[in-house]
Amino acid sequence: MKSALYSTLLSLALIFNGCQSNEPNPELEKLKAEKEAIAKEAASKDSTINSFMESLNEIEDNLREVKQKEGSIKASATSGAELQGTSKDRINQDINDINEIMEENKQKLINLQSKLKKSNIKISQFEKTIERMTEQMAEKDKEIGTLKEQLAAQNIQITELNTNVSSLRTESSGKTEVIEQQVVKMNTAFYAVGTYKELRDNKVVNKEGGFLGLGKKKILKSDFNQDYFTKLDVSKVTSIPINAKSAKVITTHPTSSYKIEMDGKKKAKSLTITNPESFWKSSKYLVITVEK
Repeated sequence: MKSALYSTLLSLALIFNGCQSNEPNPELEKLKAEKEAIAKEAASKDSTINSFMESLNEIEDNLREVKQKEGSIKASATSGAELQGTSKDRINQDINDINEIMEENKQKLINLQSKLKKSNIKISQFEKTIERMTEQMAEKDKEIGTLKEQLAAQNIQITELNTNVSSLRTESSGKTEVIEQQVVKMNTAFYAVGTYKELRDNKVVNKEGGFLGLGKKKILKSDFNQDYFTKLDVSKVTSIPINAKSAKVITTHPTSSYKIEMDGKKKAKSLTITNPESFWKSSKYLVITVEK
């Protein structure tokens, strides 16, 4: 009896010591990893759902604002009194606001549909809500069309205003295009990789300085041949292939902003840009001389 009790106590002690051990427990680590993955997925879904709800609320608020402006226009147009200049101006401004709000809502619905497709979250209620709001938007477009016809029948001119709204959108689109072109220009850089002879023969680099022919430095020519360079997008490209025995950057870039990756054969495999903003700040042209 004592022997059995002793064995039981010994087993319990061993189990307890095993639990207190600092050695990793594969099963426990696996459970922790699964728990973290589930928590991360849940947080992502919560964030996506919150974003959906925020957009839906904004669309509903916009529709309420459109309804209020419609009511204001109808009240002014059916008051029975002859409309003065200020009243017509107010109606035109309300129509202008309605056009912009409706356009904003349509874009929000398009974005919502796109997000829903990409989110991998299948919530039928969201899909039904988007369908319902799309239908509401179509009905609201009809109401606004009827309202414009009524205003036209009362000789309240809104065509000119609508044309102005269209012009403003065209102007805004043009500004957006200019901004996009500026961003592309800011993100554009160029690089050239080759032996000194290749780069010299293609009018990219030369040597200068030194004394009696010694100690000359390889530098980028002031009138270098731009056609020899390869264009890249600095916001997307952070690695440039080299594949040579050795490599050296001769243009002005902080050494702390890049590193040359070596392969197993101790050859220069590629140049990795670790800090793009710092790397391209001094020059948008990169020249790497190599030994093959």
